[in-house]
Amino acid sequence: MVINMGIAMSLSAEVWADQEDDWLAPPGKLYRIGSHRLHIYCVGHGSPTVILDAGLGGISLEWTVVQKLVSGETRVCAYDRAGYGWSDPGPAPRATDQIVEELHDLLVAAEISSPYVLVGHSFGGYNVQYFAKVYHELTAGMVLVDASHPEQAERLSDKPITESYSTTGRLVTTLHPEHALEHYPENLRNQAMVLMASRKAIETQQREFLNYKYSGYLVLQSGRLPDIPLVVVTRGQREWPDNQNGHLLEQKWQSMQRDLVSLVPNAKQMIAARSGHLIHLEQPEIVVAAIQSVLDSLTTGNATSEMPITPPQ
Repeated sequence: MVINMGIAMSLSAEVWADQEDDWLAPPGKLYRIGSHRLHIYCVGHGSPTVILDAGLGGISLEWTVVQKLVSGETRVCAYDRAGYGWSDPGPAPRATDQIVEELHDLLVAAEISSPYVLVGHSFGGYNVQYFAKVYHELTAGMVLVDASHPEQAERLSDKPITESYSTTGRLVTTLHPEHALEHYPENLRNQAMVLMASRKAIETQQREFLNYKYSGYLVLQSGRLPDIPLVVVTRGQREWPDNQNGHLLEQKWQSMQRDLVSLVPNAKQMIAARSGHLIHLEQPEIVVAAIQSVLDSLTTGNATSEMPITPPQ
C-alpha cells in the first residue's frame, strides 16, 4: 500500500491534537522476539487458531471485521509484522524467511498453540505458504486472499519497475490508503492512517518491496505445500488500467490465481465479484466464508489434535 507522506503526516498531526493519550494503545499484546517486539491481538476461543497476515504495507487493524466474525467459531489472531502497526522495526532483510521465523517465535512467546489455519492477503500469501512448508506439522489449513504468486515478479516483469508505486500500473498490486480507509470501520480510520503514515511503516514497506522477488523465490524453492484444506479467494474487479497492457496484466493475475488453486488436491477458489485487491476490507464476508470452509473441512475428520509449539533451541 502506497502512502502519500504529506497528506498522511498532515492528518496525523490533526488527529493527535484531538485525541487522548491512550488513543493509540495497542488492542493486543507486545512480545519480545530477539531484538524487537511484535504485536498480536487474539479474540475468540477454540482450535485450530486462525492466524491473519496482511499484505505489503498492511496492518492488523484491517482484519477487524473478519476477526470479529470468525471469533464466534474459533480463536483468531491478527498480528503486525515487524515495522507495521504497533510492532517494532525488525532486522534485515525484510524477506519472507525472516518474517516467518519471527512469526513462529511470536506464536511461541504468546503461547498460541497449533494447529493453525493461516490466512494471507497479497504479500502475506508468501509468508503463509512459506510457513506451511517449513512448519507443516503446525499447519492445518490455509486461505489465500488475492495472494501473490511466487513467480509474480517474473510474470509481470513487462511492466517497468519504475511504475511499481504508480497509480496506473504496478508490478505489485497496491492501492492508495484513501481507498483502503474508506472500507475500515469509521471509528478506526484515523487510527489506521496514523499507523500507516509512520516513518517505520513506510520504511518497512520499502524494505519488503526491495526483497519482494527474493521472497517469491524463497516460497518457490521451499518445496510443496502439505496436503491441507486450501481456499483461494480472488478479486472479481480489475486493478490495472483499462488498456491493452492493463488487460494483459489482469489476465496474468487471474492465471496466477488459478495456479495457486492447483497447489494442493481438492483446493477451492472463491471469486469476490464486487471486490478489487482488498477483498478482506471490501467483502469481508467472502473471506469469512473461505475460513469457515477450511474449518468445516477440518471438522469432518482431517483436523489434527491441538498441540503446543516448542520454543526454538
